[in-house]
Amino acid sequence: MHKFCGILLFFYVMGLNAYEDPNKFKDVDPKFVELAIIEPKQLVGYTVGDIIDRHITISIKKPYQLIEESLPIVGYEKRYQGQLLGMTLKDIQFNKKSIKDSVTYKILLKYQIFTNNVVAKPAFITADYYRLINPAEPDKIVKFRIPELTIATSPIAIFGAVKVEDDMSPFRGPLTIETISSKMKVKYGIFGFVISILTLFYIYSRYSWFPKQSRFFSHVYRQYKKSNANEKEIENFVAALHHGFNQTINQALFINNKEVLFKKNNSFKYIESEINDFFKLSKAINFEKKTNFNRVDSCAWLIIFSLHCRMCERGLIVDSGDIKKLGFK
Repeated sequence: MHKFCGILLFFYVMGLNAYEDPNKFKDVDPKFVELAIIEPKQLVGYTVGDIIDRHITISIKKPYQLIEESLPIVGYEKRYQGQLLGMTLKDIQFNKKSIKDSVTYKILLKYQIFTNNVVAKPAFITADYYRLINPAEPDKIVKFRIPELTIATSPIAIFGAVKVEDDMSPFRGPLTIETISSKMKVKYGIFGFVISILTLFYIYSRYSWFPKQSRFFSHVYRQYKKSNANEKEIENFVAALHHGFNQTINQALFINNKEVLFKKNNSFKYIESEINDFFKLSKAINFEKKTNFNRVDSCAWLIIFSLHCRMCERGLIVDSGDIKKLGFK
């Protein structure tokens, strides 16, 4: 019994706190506040469960500031002379922006209707009072009135069940029949999701291919990625890479004109050290005729280098951690 009385007392106190006497504070001078309200276009034809949006814009000039705790509380039911109106604040969203000597608040209030009758009847959202404070005089709090909104609710059924063709209210849309079942919607959704994932993999994968781009190093990589580490195979591999560079910049590429390649495709800039090693290896094979390097390691390095060139010609960036250093004397 004591517990039940305690609960009643709690709700009674909450009701007292929710309702505040508007005469408790003086009105603010109108020159310090600018108000703009966008009301819903529809003012009649509401029924149980409908949502009403009110867009409120308030500009408050200094020295006054809005006491944000005075804004409406989500879940509070509107009352008039202590009686519930069946209008509950479902959600509130606001943001503020300071502009020189004023602060502008944009507030969105969403009210949900929980009232109905057998006949159409008026309903309204009562006026709200927002409190303002002057930091220089914190004891002199003033208020600003947000005007009420009057609407009209309609019955769910006029004096009981009626035929659809007899209910010609322009505010009630036509009944539609779903032509696509829920299972089909799920299937279409899954199909679209899979296509999106595959598209992303195609675009961002290192093995992707973009149309209308050169494919010189792609051919080289596919042709030599399983090559044997013999002298002839390595010479052909190096020659094919030289041909790919020449085709890319439409002229012969040498160690001293690398900037032409970087200007043509900046992605090659990220593998500059590998390009330098490639020219060293090419010089050792074709001009100095050195044979004291490890053919197995050199062939493996060329395969990785051709893969990086393949990625660069597609505009992809080779990670610095993947750069391999070629070691030979």
